[in-house]
Amino acid sequence: MRKKYLSASFLMISMIILTGCAQLKPLKKPIEPLETFVPQNLDSESQDVKYVPKIKSFVIILDASASMEEEFTGTVNKGHSKFAVAKDILARMNNTLPEIDINSALVTFGHGFLKPLDKTFVVYELTKHSRGLLEDALNGATVPQGSSPAGNAIKDAKNLLLTSGGQNAVILVSDGEQLIGSPMAKAQDLKEMYGDRVCLYTIFVGNTAEGERELGDLAQEVTCGFSVTADEIASSDDMADFVKKVFLTATQKQDIDSDGDGVYDKDDECPDTPQGAIVDSRGCWVVKGITFEYKKWDIKEEFNSNLSNIVDILQKNPNMYIRIEGHTDNIGSMEYNIDLSQKRAQAVKNYLVDKGINESRVSIAGFGFKKPIAPNDTEEGRALNRRAEIVPIK
Repeated sequence: MRKKYLSASFLMISMIILTGCAQLKPLKKPIEPLETFVPQNLDSESQDVKYVPKIKSFVIILDASASMEEEFTGTVNKGHSKFAVAKDILARMNNTLPEIDINSALVTFGHGFLKPLDKTFVVYELTKHSRGLLEDALNGATVPQGSSPAGNAIKDAKNLLLTSGGQNAVILVSDGEQLIGSPMAKAQDLKEMYGDRVCLYTIFVGNTAEGERELGDLAQEVTCGFSVTADEIASSDDMADFVKKVFLTATQKQDIDSDGDGVYDKDDECPDTPQGAIVDSRGCWVVKGITFEYKKWDIKEEFNSNLSNIVDILQKNPNMYIRIEGHTDNIGSMEYNIDLSQKRAQAVKNYLVDKGINESRVSIAGFGFKKPIAPNDTEEGRALNRRAEIVPIK
């Protein structure tokens, strides 16, 4: 009986001690939310330059191995897992990158110890990039587990870029720890296949000097590219600088030809002409080569090759509607010239309809001599004013 009493007393005392220890154990401080990031607006119309892509495609390689679950001891988002910091850095990059015509792909590596050690995962292949595409992919990224076959992921990037011409980029985000799959040899393969057409950029999100050195050596193995740390590109200005270096070329706005018609925007009086349209010095879509004779509106046979350009554009753009605008010199009354300019516009329309263009897609207008493009006090000027122009209707 005494033994039972002592045993019960011992058990009770032990529970009190354990409970007390549990109460004395400090509670783990909750992790603060990820830092707020306000990206620099590289789309701004107020800037003196316009940014255009300098690469056709980029492939992101994201380290999702077990070591990325460890707490990040750097500055940006300190206390969060390295994986959370890595995804946040990529989100900052994604939100800073302006909406440009470029392709992207995402590859991850590290998918659990029960999977093969060389396992990688192509989250999505080269696709027209959008912020939403990458954002959704990052939000759905796997929980970090397993080994770090970075070399195999670099091989994946090399194969993904086979379908992309021009300049391209590979961006590896990792802590650089225990990388396997011969990443240095795979980086050399990347260089041998593409030369300076593919640059390798590494972003170090880790806690060890060895890991940082590993990523730096990888970046140097390829013809172009560089290595940075997450802390070095965390701010709005620093991330904008990174995005410019990797993705963009700055073009002075006065040297920009947005519609590709050969006339700079600053001189273009008719923006948004369709691709392939023949324009004059003002950037306006004209019936090139046709200057009507005095008091005439007939379409001569030698005009046909120039008019076929309009037919070709309309056939390639079946949803496009146009207006043919007729013009005259200033000889004669306005009433007479309005009628003459309408006849000139109608003659062009008749040609297009005869070539199979639905007449509902073509309207006409006559302006007489209201809109001269040259002085009417010389024969050369008057000849230029006897013209027809094409205006796309949105």
